[in-house]
Amino acid sequence: MEKRWSEESLWYCLSIHPKKEKIAVENLKKENIEIYFPQLCYSKTRGGKVSRVLEPLFPGYLFAKFNLYSKLILVRSTKGIKTVVHFGFNYPIIPECFIQELKMHFGAEGIKTVQKRIEVGSSITIAKGPFQGFSCIVQGYVPAKERVRVLLEWLGRTVRTEIGIKEIELNDLTLFKKDLGPSDH
Repeated sequence: MEKRWSEESLWYCLSIHPKKEKIAVENLKKENIEIYFPQLCYSKTRGGKVSRVLEPLFPGYLFAKFNLYSKLILVRSTKGIKTVVHFGFNYPIIPECFIQELKMHFGAEGIKTVQKRIEVGSSITIAKGPFQGFSCIVQGYVPAKERVRVLLEWLGRTVRTEIGIKEIELNDLTLFKKDLGPSDH
């Protein structure tokens, strides 16, 4: 008798409801579904207190390894999950090598600590792109996107925008300060 469907478990991308990452991860683990949810860990100062923040590398998504034909309905109906990413009836498989590459950089637990950050209020110069040569003020750092939120003077008014870390001039990299944990301050 010919097999119609594979019994192999493969990696798929799941869309998760906003702010429901933890619930989705816990519920999938309860169902013995292997997941990988890479996150960045960094320090953030709020009201004079330094706290650790976890931010998804891919906001709104996580990876799960399961048999599509036997577990699709279970995975789709798991609390916290919006859907399994698909295009029509095609559910793209995430290559095992991609997940292994992420694990090399983020570890088996999927958490990478960002040791350096740009200080808010610093003045930087844009080195690439349409605003090359412009100076601007850092408003915030977006670690998951490796971008910086800035205020830029353009056409006689102040504009808020985001630029990539790689677009900052090299001489401005002194803006990166070693991120000292709460015990080091």
